[in-house]
Amino acid sequence: MSQSNDKPLCSEVKQISGVTAENIPVALLNSKEPIVLKGYCAHWPLVKAAKQSDTHAAQHLLQCDQGARFHTHYLPKNEQGRIFYNQDMTGFNFQSSQQTLPKILNDIQDNAQSQNGQCVYVSATSLAQCLPKLLAQIDILPDVDMPLVNIWLGNASRIAAHYDVAQNLACCAVGKRRFTLFPPEQLSNLYVGPLDKAPGGQEISTVDFANPDLSQHPKFSQALASAQTAELEAGDALILPSMWWHYVQGLSGFNVLVTHWWRDTPAQMGRPMNALLLAMMSVRDLPKHQRDAWKNLFDHYVFEYQPEHFSHIPATAKSILASPMGETSRRQLLADLQNKLRR
Repeated sequence: MSQSNDKPLCSEVKQISGVTAENIPVALLNSKEPIVLKGYCAHWPLVKAAKQSDTHAAQHLLQCDQGARFHTHYLPKNEQGRIFYNQDMTGFNFQSSQQTLPKILNDIQDNAQSQNGQCVYVSATSLAQCLPKLLAQIDILPDVDMPLVNIWLGNASRIAAHYDVAQNLACCAVGKRRFTLFPPEQLSNLYVGPLDKAPGGQEISTVDFANPDLSQHPKFSQALASAQTAELEAGDALILPSMWWHYVQGLSGFNVLVTHWWRDTPAQMGRPMNALLLAMMSVRDLPKHQRDAWKNLFDHYVFEYQPEHFSHIPATAKSILASPMGETSRRQLLADLQNKLRR
């Protein structure tokens, strides 16, 4: 697809060579800036097969298949590989169904040979559940507690800019991928769509990166000024920091990406998005003077939290004001919130 070659004029992500799962520093894994690791996964059996041909890569995947079904998206050719909304944003521009791996791989091959070929796309799918044999061939990340390892596969595609809460090590196993990356503070320049309805569940930029309309999205030019790009070949990996926006293009007729997601904070801390949604419901539409007062409270207790702000309170009485919050206090707070939300 021709649109897959549209490359924004951005600075390139820093590259490092010689890093493997055996020697990667924890500080590098948890980098706050994106970094490309050249050849990081070049020794994976799937990557070695891909270096021979797409056919060899597909055969290797089939050898790992155990009959699982994958949630698969089918997108008409006229959409040019852009996984997105329909025209009035009441739904999406693709059809989805559960398919076996042999069917998916056949569809990818058939569409590569057809002038009316459609986009075939499988998004984040757990390797542990669907392809455990392939998971066993992938390096275990050191000092990372229980990463979620997912596979993404398909032909040429364009995935709208979005962010993930988790830290991510994205490994290009087959084909080529291009990432266009934006730091979190570019949120207002990316024209993000609905929070409660998005193609992959995570809110996305509504800008068409292949053909941006600056009359409709004038601030997008500011986002591009801070963007970085990373083009991955089979065997390369990208450290993608938590909360960074990323637009992802599958550049080849057959692409496979393996991602590792993890958080360096305790799971019991919960999902920050839940706090945002509750604040939207409870705080956003208050009169401005009340919102300003609540902003002061949020800053004091959350965003500008300092232990010395509460040094006047005995340790035995701090409860939820202590950081980190104790397990007993956390459980009591959660139960209290659940009771209040039911009222």
